[in-house]
Parts: sequence; C-alpha cells; structure tokens
Amino acid sequence: MGPWHHGRVSVNPRWLGLAATVLLAASGFLAGKPVPHDRAWLLGVVVWFVALAMLIRAWWTLREETDQRGVLVTAAIWSLPLLFAPPLGSHDVYAYACQGQLFDAGLDLYRVGPAALPCTWLSDVPELWRETPTPYGPLWIAIEGAAAWLAHGSLPAAVLLLRVAAVLGLLLCVAAVHRLSRQNALLAASPLVLVHVVSGAHNDVVLAGLVLAGFVAARRPGAASGAMSGLAFGLAVAVKVTALTAAPFALLLLFFAGTSRARWTGPAAFAGAAVGAYTILALLTGHGLGFLHALGSTSTMVQWLSVPTGVGMAVGYVLRVTGQPESFATAVAVARAAGLLALAAILLALWWRAARTLARDGDAAGRRGRDVVLTAAGIGMLAAAVLGPVFYAWYAIAGIALLAGTVLTGRLRTVVHVAAAGLPLLTLPDSLGLATKTKVPGAFLDVALVAAAAVHLIRRRGTVTEVPAAPEATRP
Repeated sequence: MGPWHHGRVSVNPRWLGLAATVLLAASGFLAGKPVPHDRAWLLGVVVWFVALAMLIRAWWTLREETDQRGVLVTAAIWSLPLLFAPPLGSHDVYAYACQGQLFDAGLDLYRVGPAALPCTWLSDVPELWRETPTPYGPLWIAIEGAAAWLAHGSLPAAVLLLRVAAVLGLLLCVAAVHRLSRQNALLAASPLVLVHVVSGAHNDVVLAGLVLAGFVAARRPGAASGAMSGLAFGLAVAVKVTALTAAPFALLLLFFAGTSRARWTGPAAFAGAAVGAYTILALLTGHGLGFLHALGSTSTMVQWLSVPTGVGMAVGYVLRVTGQPESFATAVAVARAAGLLALAAILLALWWRAARTLARDGDAAGRRGRDVVLTAAGIGMLAAAVLGPVFYAWYAIAGIALLAGTVLTGRLRTVVHVAAAGLPLLTLPDSLGLATKTKVPGAFLDVALVAAAAVHLIRRRGTVTEVPAAPEATRP
C-alpha cells in the first residue's frame, strides 16, 4: 500500500484517509445540526467537502490494491473516528432509535410515528419521520427496539448500538463477498460505506449482507441449500421489502444448480424457509405486513435524484410556464408510474437474459454462472433504487454490495467505483440534500439522461440487428 506523490510530497493514502475521516467527524460536530446556519455551520460544511475530497482521493488511489486483508484493515482504521461522531449525511438513525422506543412501549409502528409516544428524542428526528409509520420489516423493528432498550434513554448510546448493527451487516457483506469473488474488499472502505453505513447506520447494509448470504447458500443444489438461502432472504425481507428484488435471481441460481430431476427441490425449500422465517418474526414482534401501508411515506418527497420523478418535475415545470400549475403533481405521478413499468421491464429482461445464459452454459455452480446471476441481481437492485419514486445515496448500497460479489471489470467497475466514491457528495453533514436546492436544473438533467439512454439503446439495437448483405454469387 504505497504512497502517491504530489510534487515533492509523498502521502500514504491510508493516513490521508484517516485524516479525512477525522475531519469528517469534526464537520459533524460543527454542522451536524440543521439549525442554526451560523459561522460554525458554514465552517463545518467547508470542512465536510474538503474532507470528502481527501477521502475520495485516498480511496481512489487504492483501486488497484491487491492486498484484500490490508484494505479491510484500512477500512477499520478509517471507520474509528466516525463511530463516535454525530451522524453524517442523514439523521435517519435518530428515527430508528425513536421507532425502537415505540416498539418497546408496545405501539404498532405500522400505524403511528415517533410523535405518538412521544419519543424522548423527537426533536432530533427529521420532520418527515415524526408522524410517519415505519416502512421496515419485523427484524429491523426488533433491532431498533433492542437498541432503544439497551440505551436506557441515552441517544448517543442508541446511535452507537445501531451503528454496531450496521457494521455487523457490513462484516456479513465482506464475508459473503470473500466467498463469492475474493475481490472488491476495497468497497468496504468506500466513502459511501463510511458515511452512510459506519456513520449513518442505514439498514440497507443489513439487507445487503443477508441477501449476499442467500446467494452464497444458493451456489449449491438441494433442499438444504435452498432452505438456507430462503432463510437469509426471509430475514432480508424482514429488514426491508426491497430484498424481494433479488429473490428471483437466487431462485434462478438454485434451479440451474440442481440436476434435471431435482431442480425444483431447492426453489421449493427456498420458498418455504423464506415464508417461514418471515412469519415467525412477524408473530414474535406483532408486526407482519402492515409496513406495506407505509411504503409510500417517503413519496411525498419530490426530488430529481429519482430519474422518473425528475422527468415528471421537468414536465411539470413546463406545464407551469404554460399556465397549468395544477398539473405538476399529475405529471410527477404519471412519470413515477412509467418508471415502475420501466423497472418491471428491466428486471424481467435481466432475469431472462441470466436464465438463457445459465440454460445455454449449464454453469450455475461455477464462477461464470454466479457472476452472470449476481451481476443481473445487482444491476436490478440499482435500477430499483434510481427508478423508484425517491432516491437517496444509501439506496445504492445493496446493489453495489451484490456487484462486489462478482469479478468487476471494465465499464461496470468504473461506474460502481464512481458511485461508491461520489454519492456522499449529494448531502451535507446536517442531512440537507443538495437535490432540494437544485430542483430545476436537476429535473432537466434527468430528461437529458433519459434521452441519451434512449438514443444509445436505439443505436445499439440497430447495430445488433443489422445483418450484412450476402456477397453476390459469381459465375464460373
């Protein structure tokens, strides 16, 4: 892990990254509260961006590092300053703690928000979550409840315990990725992980770890493997329902891993174990499928980081200019519906392509088969994140984690690394999203991106379908 050179100065990226995370922690103390926006807050924001630039530079320098264990040690060193600083980039962890208090008080989290108790730490909870029921599954609710109970009224203790849960999810990701590809440990030290997992304690990493564990189990045929994979997926859905996006791909791996006579054994065991695990957790916690009613809680947020929402906003802005301001909400709703249809088509295409590849090559148990399925699942989860009604940087964690289980190469590797490095730049330390301050240009940027993607697909399809003319026959 050698130094990089800037002029005559030689800097070891490990220590540059540590200095960056120390500064990030300092920015949390200076600018971690949404109000007031005083000189200390402004200084904290400046420190935030300087520290992120340093961290991105240090992490990017390590992209070609082959010592996977050394990279993990670096990730641990960089994480330490963030474990004991205020949450950065998002205050959702405060909502997690309050939801835990509600659970401990015996309230139904699928019917009420933190204000119903009220929570001891209600003033720290983002306004969006104060009256909002939780959209999470029973396993995560139980984890929240355990953290709140063990904290005994101390918010810093509750935050630390929830961070421990997130770090355990990260360690599960690392262990599963090691089993699947023995590469990409670097992503565990990425700015996205440090800011939104170690500091922000987002539950997406717990979901990701369980889904990856499900894919590890699905590599082998048979009922036992299917049951283990299904158990992992059942637990993942009990954290967040978006885990269902990857389930069809795990079933595909199980199906083609078996012999022709026993191909349905693994998938059947998977389904039984997944349903059984979720049902047991629902009964133990008293929280079953009520979260389905709360899934739209964040859809009241209208921001352009969700591509369909951004396109709808752009159409709405045009309608406002033409004298139809009342049509803005309709334009956003229609665009979001179109985004969900596009997502369904993308997921089906990814699944079908992976199925055809496995059927042709018959290599479900080998490296190539796993890579095909995991790549499709990872891209599918990323598509679900950006095509959903709302997108936040941490929504990309699960998709990136799945792709880390593959042999990342070429353009996809670059895209994943750019996302893992750059997504934390979308927020400020106090959780203010920059998308809220760039609505108009961001919305039309989404239109440009959709147009560019459409042109690319049309050109690519034309290239693929074009058949060269046969040469004219020559007479003897």
